[in-house]
Amino acid sequence: MDKRILRTAAKLLALFMVMAAGFEAGAAPLNVAKDEYVIFASGGISGTLQVIGLPSLQTIKLIPVGVDTHEPVFSGTNQPGTNGTPDGKYVYINDKGDSSVGIVDISTQELVRKINIPAPFGPHHIALTPDGKTLFATGELSGKMAKIDIASGKVEVIDVSDGQESAPDYLLVTHDGKYCLATDYYRSGVHVIEVDSFKRVKFIPAGKNPHGIDLTMDGKLAFVAGKLSGNIPVIDISKMEVIKEIDLTPAVPGFQKSAAPGPLHTVFTNDGKWAYTTLFVDNAVAKIDLEKMELVKKIPVHYRPGHLQITPDSKYITVWNKYSTGLFAGSISNQDPTNVELIDLATEEVIARAPTVPEPHNAKIIKADAVLGYLNAKLPPEGHASIYAPHRDPSVAAKLVPEDKGAPGVTKTSDGVVEIRLQEFSYGFKPDTVTVKQGDKVRVILTNIDKATGLTNDPAPVHGFIINEYGLQTNWGVPQGKSVIFEFVADKPGKFAMFCSYFCGPLHLEMRGWFVVEA
Repeated sequence: MDKRILRTAAKLLALFMVMAAGFEAGAAPLNVAKDEYVIFASGGISGTLQVIGLPSLQTIKLIPVGVDTHEPVFSGTNQPGTNGTPDGKYVYINDKGDSSVGIVDISTQELVRKINIPAPFGPHHIALTPDGKTLFATGELSGKMAKIDIASGKVEVIDVSDGQESAPDYLLVTHDGKYCLATDYYRSGVHVIEVDSFKRVKFIPAGKNPHGIDLTMDGKLAFVAGKLSGNIPVIDISKMEVIKEIDLTPAVPGFQKSAAPGPLHTVFTNDGKWAYTTLFVDNAVAKIDLEKMELVKKIPVHYRPGHLQITPDSKYITVWNKYSTGLFAGSISNQDPTNVELIDLATEEVIARAPTVPEPHNAKIIKADAVLGYLNAKLPPEGHASIYAPHRDPSVAAKLVPEDKGAPGVTKTSDGVVEIRLQEFSYGFKPDTVTVKQGDKVRVILTNIDKATGLTNDPAPVHGFIINEYGLQTNWGVPQGKSVIFEFVADKPGKFAMFCSYFCGPLHLEMRGWFVVEA
């Protein structure tokens, strides 16, 4: 009998004996409920979009986007609620450090497109119009505002600084789609921009150095967070003027009177009864009675809360804290790390906490079943414009497409490209040896044809792919029933191993083939 087969049989026998011993010893799966929601949260200076389960607060994935990400917004519509009404297709997220907006596919959790805003700009936040077609962005670093047509990528920019020191900060679009309201941190007020004409029609003085601005569930009132005035100026949308100022400085149980509580952002419950606002200086979340328009309670958090978000069912609030000093091993500053805390609104107590990458800004929450994953994602025939491995050569374009049905093998196209149709399965490649000439432009159509994991019958794995010495040019993962198409130049002569880079089953290490480049 072939020695390789004997070795394989012996390894499998040992594997199954270990697995059986585990079961005999009483090993059992943890009784942990699945997360009901998924959070898409900014990754701040990590340049990522964080994907986090809720209520577990476990980080599922970090999606590479750019330099300094701030505000995620779901595609769909902006009404009602601070999560909007997602259509389950995309997350838009602005990059303050790159003056751009990234577009992430919710199903596959991959960056598929970027829209650049003419520099200098420095977008702090973005907001969506009710028809889902347009984004507005605040130019914190430039005193400008941008209007972005999502389909075409066309960007219009206006200057709202009036020649003064200006920092447009947070913004919203009214539920009727007529106006965009944006706070201006340095000018201590709110710009009112007419959506259709893209012109400023009014400036409303509101608080001292305001930061956040958020709409009530019915869209009638805008709460402005007066960061250094310690209050919330309330704007009546029908009048476009401040009609009330909610004082957040009074003493409440557990908290003394605060001269500067530092309000930043606000969310609202579905029943329209309560608002919750982060208080950066007070290390707390304020609870506000919307009928009386007054502070009733403060909930302690740890520490220096910035943004917060409420689940669509108003069951939980996530609070994104800027400091974690003393909470985690080795945590001694505002970067080591930051954290998210979970407040159960039934008890109004913090029930969970988890570290996050610094420095977190806003987040949006969606039902978990809207995140389909690669296996259930509906790809257009032309596929995604791009697909990103954790480490890759940015000069190599790739796209994820529906399963290619072509026969495996090597052909040359009319334009001289060497086209390789390569199938992956447990545990091998077809063909298992590919030969090209040095200098050939190579197009690989890589398809995962597995229906289940070989030998263990686990769900079909994602197979990885790398050609040794061609490294980052060939580093891709392929879900079952999908194909990845990528191109590179075979500029190094020799015989190179091609291998599966994702652990895919008990014989993963034997999943190899050869890529031969003849000089």
